[in-house]
Amino acid sequence: MTSTKKAAFAFGTFVTLTAMLMTSCKKDQGTTSPAATQQLSVYLTDDPSPYDSVFIDIKYVEVKIDTSESHKHDDHFGDSDNDRDDDHHDRDQFGKWDTLSIVPGIYNVSKLRNGIDTLLGTAGINGTIRKIRITLGTNNSLKFAGVSYQLNFFPGFNNYLYVKINDKHHQEIASGRLALWIDFDISRSIVLIGNQYYLRPVLRPFCDNNFARVRGKVLPAAAAPLVTVYNSSDSANAIPQANGEFRVRGLKEGNYNILFKGSNGYHDTTLVNIQLKNGEEKTISTITLH
Repeated sequence: MTSTKKAAFAFGTFVTLTAMLMTSCKKDQGTTSPAATQQLSVYLTDDPSPYDSVFIDIKYVEVKIDTSESHKHDDHFGDSDNDRDDDHHDRDQFGKWDTLSIVPGIYNVSKLRNGIDTLLGTAGINGTIRKIRITLGTNNSLKFAGVSYQLNFFPGFNNYLYVKINDKHHQEIASGRLALWIDFDISRSIVLIGNQYYLRPVLRPFCDNNFARVRGKVLPAAAAPLVTVYNSSDSANAIPQANGEFRVRGLKEGNYNILFKGSNGYHDTTLVNIQLKNGEEKTISTITLH
């Protein structure tokens, strides 16, 4: 080896060792996370509404990653982070934004009912998930009683949707990947003022491992029933399929009442004190309205 090559090799070794030492010091200080990259999958589902169809224009989906080692086990670190301060910057308080790989376009979220979901986006992440941000376009609409309506943003609302993530509670390992679900609660997200429909999105994260589920069947189809699962602090709706089957996900553990609201002259029926547990799916007996 020539003197020049020896000097270059020695300098390269010095730089490598110095970088390793600096990295080791940073690790000891707890400023960055050494965890290996995990694959994240984000799914979208819908809490049913009375509309025929609801079309939402999704442009981007981002995840906010906190790489700090010192508070990665604190699910509530960063609760005071103000969404209005993000302004689509790559970095801001309590983490940085990474863009998920998605297929941008118009999603008919009204099809995502009775346990059906769709893969919204994926990403390789390294750190603690703090938030999901969905950027909407302006081509939003709905169809009700066969008539189409433009969905404008509610006055004062911008096109960023933020979802706060509790790192331990809202995620699970599904098919070897880190996964979480976002429920787009359409029935609460659309406001009618005069003859104009406005979009004011309500979203909530969940995963099946840490939330409760209930399923069943209600007959006859002629009753066109609406199923509401509720208690004093939580509620969700379901519009049964043509065969009467329904499923509700993302409920908090507790005792619930289930209202089967009939129409076309059929009477309502209510089940009371149905106990639901996290990570379990409760199946109830078939209900027949009269």
